[in-house]
Amino acid sequence: MSSSDAPASILLLSETSDRWFGSPEILAELLRLEGINDLETGRLEQISPRLLEGRSLVVVGPADPAPEAVDLLLAHVSSGGGLLCLSPGEAFASRLGLKPHLTGLMNARVRIPLDGFPESGLPIRGWAQRYTPEASVEATEVASLLDREGQPVGTPAVLHLQRGNGKVIVLAYDPGSCVCLLRQGNPALAGCRSSGFARMRPSDLFDGWQDPVDAPHAVADLHCRLFRELVHRAWPDQTVLPWLWYFPQDADTALVLTSDDDWSKPEQFERLIEACETYEARLTFYLVQKRSVMDRPWLEDLLGRGFDFSVHPDLPPPIHPLWERRLADHIRQFEETYGRPPSSSVRNHAITWSGYLCGPRIEARHGFTFDANYFSLLPQARYYMAGSGFPARFADPSGEVLPIFQLPTQFSDETTLGTSPWSLGLPPDEGVALVTGLMRGNAEGQHSMLCVNAHPVSFATYSAPLWEPVLGFAKGEGIPVLSVDRFSRFWHARREVRLRPIPKGQMEMAPFPASGTSEMSAMIPVSGQVAGRRTRTVGGRTYAVVPLR
Repeated sequence: MSSSDAPASILLLSETSDRWFGSPEILAELLRLEGINDLETGRLEQISPRLLEGRSLVVVGPADPAPEAVDLLLAHVSSGGGLLCLSPGEAFASRLGLKPHLTGLMNARVRIPLDGFPESGLPIRGWAQRYTPEASVEATEVASLLDREGQPVGTPAVLHLQRGNGKVIVLAYDPGSCVCLLRQGNPALAGCRSSGFARMRPSDLFDGWQDPVDAPHAVADLHCRLFRELVHRAWPDQTVLPWLWYFPQDADTALVLTSDDDWSKPEQFERLIEACETYEARLTFYLVQKRSVMDRPWLEDLLGRGFDFSVHPDLPPPIHPLWERRLADHIRQFEETYGRPPSSSVRNHAITWSGYLCGPRIEARHGFTFDANYFSLLPQARYYMAGSGFPARFADPSGEVLPIFQLPTQFSDETTLGTSPWSLGLPPDEGVALVTGLMRGNAEGQHSMLCVNAHPVSFATYSAPLWEPVLGFAKGEGIPVLSVDRFSRFWHARREVRLRPIPKGQMEMAPFPASGTSEMSAMIPVSGQVAGRRTRTVGGRTYAVVPLR
């Protein structure tokens, strides 16, 4: 059997239930975001010795499996395999050597004593279980559980258990549902008008959802990073698992730049385009349907210069019943005007929204793979409203993963400098300090990313003093400034590269498939410096950086 035909080294299992966001496919999405693609998913009801054969690690989502299933999982550990248990039920926890408290906490916090994680901890959305290890169990607390105010509750959030020849990691909450809820907001607010703004927007889903202490941190991304760190901790000792770095050409972070047309004038477009080319940046323009000044020859010229174009649909109420019709009409107009389809991302005018996920479903049906409507918007939230900079696929509470990515947008002209009720209302120098400060934090440790929006009309009239210094900072620091389409191609290709476990100390690997990897780097866990290799420390763990060929 060739390496490409071998069973995936990671098997993700969950029980069939009506638990929100309870599918193994959602857990797989979290690991794919972390550059781990050597995985398969299944249901606990299907577990068998054959299914477990050849697995380095088994991840079990929130469940209380049947006794015979637990027997198989513990046999896997005793033979040297790794087991990562997410919020195990009381019978399963007891078999692992834990004493369930038969209670827990809603919307608690977890403090992770590793570099790159905030001292205030990470917010948990959803339920966190409480366990205490039995006295006879060899257990190490990795992270502590806090209440919603950040006070310790006396039980662990993460435990490391040694059992036989293998390792067991227990996480007291479900990272799949936690990350989806942090990113997508509160499903109970679907269709609710919490903000009071003229149109419903994604920010209406975040009323009371974010603690101000978490606003400057990409907490959903950091939950994914913790998940990956626990994969490494549970991994068998004989091998290590490489993973793919987040950004093209080994950059420490990236900035995705967008621009909503909003009926700007030609000279206003040109002013923004000139600034982009001066600072070696490119962006995506979202064009309005009626009266846009962009014509076909100009668009074709800009496409050749690396810019990207899509639609900016206007969806006044009633939104839901007319969304698909209006989007289809705008796509048809775009194709007739410019002789080509719009690119793969979309943003609505005034970031109009409806319901919870009806919009991404409509967009996906029309071929879009990136949605850029989740603006960080006051009064509910600021900076990382959705707790994330990275794109991730939307997920339905049923557990279905949608074929379209949510790309959060953290800053825009009118939300940063403007005088509107949803603006931070900052002077330009404070806006520059805020945006570049987060970019620097991402480059130096948090390693998330930002997406920002500069309207041509706003850039030409008042926001150039914000965006030109930001673009200059990015160029000086070697941070790529990319269009959505450019980053989307990288992000999709990254999902297709499969890195297999390798022996400790080995620095070479064969990615499957091998095509499209020239911009990618593998991160290989190492115990210290490696001769001839650059290393990078992420979350307190050291990795050798190996470019893929």
